[in-house]
Amino acid sequence: MDSVDLHPPRRADTRIIAFGLRLLTVFGGGGAAVALVIALIAGVTSNVSSVVPSVNQDEVLLAPLAVRSIIYDSAGNEMAYLYAEQDRQEVELSEVPEELKLAVLGTEDADFYHHNGVSVRALARAFSANVESGATGQGGSTITQQLAKISLGNTDKTLKRKAQDAVLALRLEEQMTKDQILERYLNTVYLGHGAYGVQAAAETYFNASVGDLGWSESILLAGMIQSPYRYDPTREIGHERALKRREVVVGQLRSKGIITAEIAEEVLSTPIATEVFERRASGESDQLVGGGYFSEQVKQQLLSMPELGETRQDRYNAVFSGGLRVYATYDPKAQRMAEEAVKEVPDSKGKYFTGLVSLDPDTSAVRAMVGGPDFETSQFNYVTQAWRQPGSTFKYFVLVAALERGYVPNDIISGVSPCRFPDPSAPGGIAKISGGGKTASLTSQTQSSSNCGFVRLGQVVGLDIVSEVAARMGITTIDADFNEVPITENPPINLPLGTREVHAVDMAAAYGAAENDGVYHAPYYIDRITDARGEVLYEHLDPGSRVMSSDTAKLVTEILAKNVTGGTGRRAAIKGQVSAGKTGTTQNNADAWFIGYTPYAVTAVWLGNPTSQDDIVINGRRIQGADYPSRVWGAFNTAYHQDLESRAFPEAPDTRSGKSIKYRNKYDDGQPKVAATTTTVPGEAPADPGAAATPAASAPDAN
Repeated sequence: MDSVDLHPPRRADTRIIAFGLRLLTVFGGGGAAVALVIALIAGVTSNVSSVVPSVNQDEVLLAPLAVRSIIYDSAGNEMAYLYAEQDRQEVELSEVPEELKLAVLGTEDADFYHHNGVSVRALARAFSANVESGATGQGGSTITQQLAKISLGNTDKTLKRKAQDAVLALRLEEQMTKDQILERYLNTVYLGHGAYGVQAAAETYFNASVGDLGWSESILLAGMIQSPYRYDPTREIGHERALKRREVVVGQLRSKGIITAEIAEEVLSTPIATEVFERRASGESDQLVGGGYFSEQVKQQLLSMPELGETRQDRYNAVFSGGLRVYATYDPKAQRMAEEAVKEVPDSKGKYFTGLVSLDPDTSAVRAMVGGPDFETSQFNYVTQAWRQPGSTFKYFVLVAALERGYVPNDIISGVSPCRFPDPSAPGGIAKISGGGKTASLTSQTQSSSNCGFVRLGQVVGLDIVSEVAARMGITTIDADFNEVPITENPPINLPLGTREVHAVDMAAAYGAAENDGVYHAPYYIDRITDARGEVLYEHLDPGSRVMSSDTAKLVTEILAKNVTGGTGRRAAIKGQVSAGKTGTTQNNADAWFIGYTPYAVTAVWLGNPTSQDDIVINGRRIQGADYPSRVWGAFNTAYHQDLESRAFPEAPDTRSGKSIKYRNKYDDGQPKVAATTTTVPGEAPADPGAAATPAASAPDAN
């Protein structure tokens, strides 16, 4: 059956052929030159070796193929492909099924293993036909000639061009083995819909790997090589043409003894492809909304990595045509849980959006991300790009700063509201802040999310210290306001209330430092990168930086854990697993947050209006961090920890008895005021005058 000999014969003398072909190159393909070439390649003229040097005198250098880069998730699934103009996945010849090899050889070049790059008979036949017709459309190109044309960008349709292709083909044949040429050809040929090479084509038309193709699929692809657009089976007009082209190919293969009558009958009775499949991996991560947002983060990181090139163009080439293998931190199971959890928030018809990002607290490897409602319609990522005020979640940094300076959870400070502070930028030079309760411990002030308690604590500790603590944990966006005035020169009174914009992913990483014994790691998306051969080009190595003492980390965790069991974060509690976290709500309820962690994950949830600072009203109720953000956080972490062993936080160290933290200024002595009239400073949260040290689960968050 198999008349295509896969064993190369003895090579013929290429010098005579080359000499004749160069005549065409020099004289442009006139009738006399054509006649002479036919005579030469037929062997009539001889002994020209002294005139024409060996064709391998000038080595032909084929540029590396543009090959797609692949992003893999943490489970090893292919998550996304990165490519520019040419989507190609190189495969070795051994990975290509015999059916496809024989179909291509039988259709395009049955003498492939019997010629030296130029088929004498085919070339003579083509030249003669072109001379007689006065045209240059007749073929005769071998696979090697086609490869030369494709690789070297020679698109002219003249006899001179054909001669140039033939000379280059002869050179390629001397430099490469037949199998190398065929492998390169199968990886190079264009097959429509942006698919370069047989692997991309198999994915495009059959949603399969090339190794899974049989006779029917192989014959269809072989027939499309001649004209991918004309014979595109997924186009209405191309479908009928593809059927007819298949009949022609089957006839050719049958006449050459490559396929049997039974195979021919089976192929012709098989329906052909009618749809184009998206060339993305079939792994579960592809079916998730968040995959697009995560892949975009990976792509942007790749384009900024010096390991991939000195210039942005070098990095672009490496990313989109260098065949990189990028191993990301993305966890498809966690992503599915995250996307399910945000459904806890009722559908607002696009008015509000709930973002979620979850990291490994020990490394800050980003595992899941709900960055937007739909990446296909909006690529803006609300957890990595949006600037939003964090509200009372920022009180975490005030706590850390206070504990680092020697204060303890049982120390007592006034949370009495309202409170007043000298502030030249405020009306009348006095900042008036609402939201608090009573004089209580730092733990209780955290549980009630007391505004006045934490603003006073910020004044005692020093707002410059608070901003430095936040900066050590990656929150650098508070260092300057929009007027480029350094915040440390004149920190706003309401800084502890989270009035400076941050990114959700940065806040999550900052909270993770407390779970990680006081060591901070910046969030990251890529574990390692290799080239197509498996050589490691980059590996994420981050020893982290200590941003607080181990004792401080344990004490902060103890306080935030009590906030979940008996404070504003009760709705975030996880059955059978410890957790710690803080709610946050900004001025006019424009942003609502919950950020917290377990021994396994640190997660930030943000809810707000993507395009404005309007308050969040759902089902007629103004929403705060203790509402839906806490619910979403709890739903995600309940699912995430379902099969994980219960673990406890490290025990906090014993501390001294609590002492009173004294703070007063000429406008505020920390004592209750009778019938006080107050106004809030810009960026401040709504008041919570009735907040107790241990509020009920439904109690609003002061911030």
